[in-house]
Amino acid sequence: DRARRILIALEEAAAAGKGAASLDGRMIDAASARMAENVVKQDEMVQAKSK
Repeated sequence: DRARRILIALEEAAAAGKGAASLDGRMIDAASARMAENVVKQDEMVQAKSK
């Protein structure tokens, strides 16, 4: 899932002291992280309702 990959890439970048990262040739930053977090939360809610 791309949203989860964005969050992982940014966590790795932060651990390396960077404020942004690149994923699939595109720059991702804090704004990307916020959008990815929202997507992950929505996915988790949908998964919880379908159980």
